[in-house]
Amino acid sequence: MSFVNSYRVVATICASVGIFSTLLRLLFRWQRKHVGFDDAWAAFALAVDFVLVGGAWLNTDPTVSNHQKVIGYYVYDIAFTCVLWSARMSILASILRIVPSIMTLRRYTHACAFLMLCMWIAMLVQKTYVCEYDTAWKTAPRVQCFLGKPVAAVEFCTDITSDAMLIILALRLIWGVSIPYPTRRLLKVIFSASFITTIASVTHASYLLGPDRNAECITAHVEANISLLICNLSVLAPWAARAVSHEPAADTLTSAPSRRRRGVREIQNSTLHFNRRVPVVLTAVAGQDLVSRSEESDRMAIELSVVKYVHRMAVDPEAVASILKSMV
Repeated sequence: MSFVNSYRVVATICASVGIFSTLLRLLFRWQRKHVGFDDAWAAFALAVDFVLVGGAWLNTDPTVSNHQKVIGYYVYDIAFTCVLWSARMSILASILRIVPSIMTLRRYTHACAFLMLCMWIAMLVQKTYVCEYDTAWKTAPRVQCFLGKPVAAVEFCTDITSDAMLIILALRLIWGVSIPYPTRRLLKVIFSASFITTIASVTHASYLLGPDRNAECITAHVEANISLLICNLSVLAPWAARAVSHEPAADTLTSAPSRRRRGVREIQNSTLHFNRRVPVVLTAVAGQDLVSRSEESDRMAIELSVVKYVHRMAVDPEAVASILKSMV
């Protein structure tokens, strides 16, 4: 079998695994009515994965012109970067989805999202600049841009940094909040699986430095779809675990407010069980004052109690203040 045929088979199989897992994820979330921003990023990665395979096939088609092969390569290269980083953004959005709004960890998660978007854009700009700076590859028999050491170095650093941020954020959340041991162990496995993406990233970066352009293309497809598969584990793994244990299906990484039913007021509860002495329970009922304005002493006591926990548990003081204002 020639390299072109082997390459197309590998690209198609890898994409099929990533696409199938993403479709399962979106179907499950749609049925549970828990669709969020993490699913939007996964859907975007799903769409771009189709483009990635199409670009690979066009770039290796012997019946088309060199100009069309150049277009195919650019489509493949840009789609590869977008699948990789949108999958990471989906994982980050999954973490953000379960971080309570009163924790300072939420601010750090937003900062990491901004940094990852900057790294995503930087990779696209650098690759485009390198390929347009030296255009000799566009007329070569094998139409493929030589990205070289600069791109390999930046790709290696950004991959390691982004994967490390995802793992640290997830483990910090898991250690800071009291959850059942089986769920805690499952979440550790899910988010620590980002190490697999790191290994694939290092492998791909190593081929960028060497002369083997064929292996560089193949490892790109493997890395992109491994990232897409791992970002879906946050949904598929809890669902599969509950299916095996014959428990009712639930989204273990999502907490949603109860809906208004038959004239009953909408109630939103947020309960945080930290690994400290006493759990904090903050409850807000829409349209109802929990603390009377005349009971100034009770309000001050509540504020003092919450402020003590703010300093002891590293939650966000501004978020707690806003909650207290809405209560009184």
